[in-house]
Amino acid sequence: MHAQPFTLRSDTVRWSIRIKPGSECIQGLRWSTIMIDNISIVEPPKFGRLVIQGPAFRYFSNVDAQGSDSFKIAISGTSLHMNGTSSIEVDVTSQ
Repeated sequence: MHAQPFTLRSDTVRWSIRIKPGSECIQGLRWSTIMIDNISIVEPPKFGRLVIQGPAFRYFSNVDAQGSDSFKIAISGTSLHMNGTSSIEVDVTSQ
């Protein structure tokens, strides 16, 4: 996964994950100048399971996963003393 940074300036970034069926992926959401206040699931995955854990998310792929899945999360907080939000849209592909 190559995560493009979000800026908390009403931006939307797209990330992609390649994962084996039955596996899990954890991705931290902290960046150098960002203080996170809230992370919420906007659109849950259709086939896997998504859990917010502190300043990170954990995606669990189903054992019988085939093809693709996706989800969307929203983050609110402060960056460089300015409050804002970002959306992260994640595409998941089973290997």
